[in-house]
Amino acid sequence: MNAFPSTSATLIQKIKTLPPGADDAAWVRFWDTYSGAIRRFAARKGGEAHAEDIMMTVLGKLVDVLRTGRYSPERGAFHSYLSTMVLNEVHMQHRRDRARGADRSVSLDAPAGDDDGSGSDRSLADTFPAEENQAETMDDDWRQAILASAEDHVLEKTALSARDRAVYREYMQEGRDIDEVAKKYGLSRNHVSQIKTRIKKRIVAIGREMAARFNEI
Repeated sequence: MNAFPSTSATLIQKIKTLPPGADDAAWVRFWDTYSGAIRRFAARKGGEAHAEDIMMTVLGKLVDVLRTGRYSPERGAFHSYLSTMVLNEVHMQHRRDRARGADRSVSLDAPAGDDDGSGSDRSLADTFPAEENQAETMDDDWRQAILASAEDHVLEKTALSARDRAVYREYMQEGRDIDEVAKKYGLSRNHVSQIKTRIKKRIVAIGREMAARFNEI
């Protein structure tokens, strides 16, 4: 998979008409399009512990919403609708945790931070600024979640060499010194920077595609 899967009115229509439990390529594309960013957003809003469960619940409810026609563009931006669904699940999980007497608590008012502790969201943010017209329709947490999902996609699902992938992960995600990374892989500092720049350009391009997908339904 070398490009982020596109979503279209035809895809959404197929999702709407799929019978419950159907295994269809349209569902796979729908999953690939939205699951990563939803999970990242859930982690930012509620912490990593329940992000996977929240993502699954939201996707299931989203399909039901689309099938029953309870969402239409007239009701507002799609990502805003999704945001409300995710936040509702975060609140519900928070109440369940408190009812069970869990020691952990989640923040309902601020991002939970980088879910993997790598700082990769922040390191890419300056290369994916909110455009003037986009700033009104996509808040920062969605932008960060989408960008992190785009980074995952590029590193895991596009044609990168094992060396370039490792260089990027160690330099950008693990924060290792550029000289250390260059020495380990027998590269110059300039070559490490070129690998970083090339991969970041892919991430930003796919991030922009993903942002458009969240506003097109």
